[in-house]
Amino acid sequence: MPKIFKQNKFALLGANILIIAIWLSLSSLVMNLILFDAAPFYIYKIRSLIKFLPPIWITWFLWIKRGGLNR
Repeated sequence: MPKIFKQNKFALLGANILIIAIWLSLSSLVMNLILFDAAPFYIYKIRSLIKFLPPIWITWFLWIKRGGLNR
């Protein structure tokens, strides 16, 4: 992890928010291009997992696993 994130929690928070925003926009764009209207219901559930699971994981990794608030 770069030194600025170890010293500045606001930079870590900003990077986390930026990563999540980029991921959500890119995953929405790709999923809208791939999916069609007559798709089965489980495809939409998988789409939700692909869209929201990585941001949850990156937040967990940066703040809990790495101890973002406890440094």
